[in-house]
Parts: sequence; structure tokens; C-alpha cells
Amino acid sequence: MKFIHAADIHLDSPLQALALGEAAQVERMRRATRDAFARLVDVAIEQGAAFVVLAGDLYDHDRPNMQIAVFLRNQLARLKEKGIRVVMIKGNHDADNRMTSALMLPDNTQMFSDRKPETVRFDDLPVRVAIHGQSFKAGPVTENLAASYPAALRGYFNIGLLHTSLAGNLDHDTYAPCALEELATRGYGYWALGHIHKRAVLRQDPWIVYSGNTQGRHAKETGPKGSYLVEVDEDHRVSAEFLAFDVVRWLQVEVDLKGLTREAELTDSVRAGLTQACRDADGRPCAARLVLNGPTVLHETIERRPNRLRQTVMELAGEIAGDDIWIEKISNHTTAPAARADAGPNETSNELMRIVREIVDDRTRVKELLEKELEPLRTKLPDEMKELPALALLKDAGLARDLLVRLEPQLAARLAGEEDA
Repeated sequence: MKFIHAADIHLDSPLQALALGEAAQVERMRRATRDAFARLVDVAIEQGAAFVVLAGDLYDHDRPNMQIAVFLRNQLARLKEKGIRVVMIKGNHDADNRMTSALMLPDNTQMFSDRKPETVRFDDLPVRVAIHGQSFKAGPVTENLAASYPAALRGYFNIGLLHTSLAGNLDHDTYAPCALEELATRGYGYWALGHIHKRAVLRQDPWIVYSGNTQGRHAKETGPKGSYLVEVDEDHRVSAEFLAFDVVRWLQVEVDLKGLTREAELTDSVRAGLTQACRDADGRPCAARLVLNGPTVLHETIERRPNRLRQTVMELAGEIAGDDIWIEKISNHTTAPAARADAGPNETSNELMRIVREIVDDRTRVKELLEKELEPLRTKLPDEMKELPALALLKDAGLARDLLVRLEPQLAARLAGEEDA
């Protein structure tokens, strides 16, 4: 008996921070979460899965969109035609979503209540199955939902469906926290978890698994994304295989420039890094964040001429993979060699540079300037944009100071009349 465990679909989540010039690229990225879900349905049918469990966050934001509703109904109907059942819970993104509440689900699909835990039994399968779960209510869910889940049913393979951060996880907002050992001693054979976007098999006796999300949405959600295909035999022995469903793969490309002295060497290193990224994408389009590391005499050149570097990188990307590799960002983490690290201020004695350093050295002043310039802008933004990374500067004057320090070479280059500053 086979089933698929998936979570965090985030249908129509906007994939972030990509400046795409081609309409075809924009459309491919816009549809990525839908296409990943369609792949999940394809595999469920191909594998003859008995059912699919969805552990929360089917939607992304409360933006009523009939196209999403039609798409979802069509995908669930495809499963229904093949006799595949679907059991799901609402996560924190679904709980107050008007579309979630209004959507008419086909009769092969059951959404668990948010009032108390429920149990669905499948007695007509080769292995009798009991699935236990509870949806989120609107608003933050800070209580331990798992504590109220029912005891395991004797003679059934018991599955717990839970959207949770687990106690102590700091990568996501804390929702429905519970302890790993608490789940392990409940007597269930498999815990299908959602909310954390990085897949993880936490235990195998019993199986406690985060499937992760089905499609990476930004540069922090790198690598293969998908779901687990789980097989249970008559003795309730479990095997689980991760299957990648992502349509666009996010990758972080680390390039070590330690000791390099010539721009041609920089170009060759970047070319090698992007070529490997294409291999790691397994034939998919990829969005890459390029990170340059290491002490090198090229540090100042990179800092002073970011546009020139970006143009070189874009040309390399086009040469390697055409439209199938997109550069999300170039992060320069290189450092100047030790002999240059303490270069004196005489090299940039321009009055403007003096003012910049004066501001940089006064954190209070930095904070005041940021609040004056950015806070009015933040208040005018829609809710989903108020947490943009750039606005984190409002809360961290130290981070703003570091960015100003990094801008010094570019300012110096502009003052020197260099075209590419």
C-alpha cells in the first residue's frame, strides 16, 4: 500500500527577487508552484497511491483567485478519477484564507476540522489505515495540538497529520509546538509533518518526517523540493522515498577566489560554478545566487565595478544554459589580502568619503536616518511586503553600518570617474 506525504504547496506564491526580462521566463516562474503540484498528482497516479496526505499550507496568502480554485479542483478531480483519496489539514497560511473556506472539495477529499482532532479510517485497503489530524484555526496557533490527538487504533496503520514547528525550531514561526519524543511515543506508524520547508526524516522508528515544500520560492529554499512516496506492507513495515517535484530549482553557487590575481581566473571560476549549478538542477531551469568567497587582490575590483561583474556573470549564464539559468543575486564575500586590509584613509580623502565614514561610525545617527527615510515607505507597503529584507535595516543599525562600509569602494570609484561604479 502506497501513499504520498506532501505539505507547504503555497499555490501561486510569488517567487521572489528575480528580475526576468523574458515573458516566457516570467510565466514559467509564476506557474512554478502549480506545476509542482501537478507533478505530484502525476506521480500519485503513476505509482498507484491509495491516498495523498497534505500537511497544511495549500495556499500562500488570502488572495481570492478563482483560477487557483479551478486549478485545485481539477487536480483533485484527477485523483478522484483514479480512486485516490486526499486527506488534508489547514496550516497557518490556510486558516484565515477565504478561498479555503469557500472551496467545494470533491468527495474523494476530506479537510480535518479546526475544532478538535478527527480520525479518518480506510478499511478497504490491503493495509487498514487510520489518519488522525486537526486543522489550524485563524490566528496564531500556539498550543500543542498533538497532545489531544487520539490514541493509536489497534489493527490499523496509524498516521498523524500535523502542521507544527516542533519545540525549539527557530527557522520558522512557532506554531503548534510539540516535542519529538511526544510524537514518537504516541503509537503511530508515521507522522506526516508540515510547516518547515526543509525536508527531514527525524526518526524511522516510528517514522517522523517533514516533507518540505514542493517548490522552492526564494534563495533560502535551495536544492531539490518535493514529497515522500511511502510504502507500508502488511506487517506495517515502512519505506519512504523522496521524490523531487520542483519545476525551478534554487541554488546557492559558492565560488572560492582565494589567491586569485587575474580577472580571467575570476571568470573561469564563475563559469565552473554556474556549470555545476546546471548539473545540480537535474535538467530543470535554475535560479542561482552567486556567492564569491576568499581573500583575493580582486576584492577591490569586484567592489568598485559591480555592474561590470554582473554583466560578465549574465553573459556566462547565457553561454552555459541560455534562458534556463537566472542570476538572482551576486554576493561578494571576498576580502582584501592582509597587506591591504588596513589601508589608510589617505587613499580616499574626498570630503564625501569623510562624511560617509562619520555617519558609519555613529550607529545612533544611522538609525535615525533610516527611520526617517524608510519607515514612511514601509507603512505604505502591502502587508506581504513589509518584511522585505531591505527593511530589516530599520531594526538593525549594525547591519546598515556594514552595508555602508561595503559601499565605500563603489563611492570611491564613482568619484574617480570610473564608468562601471
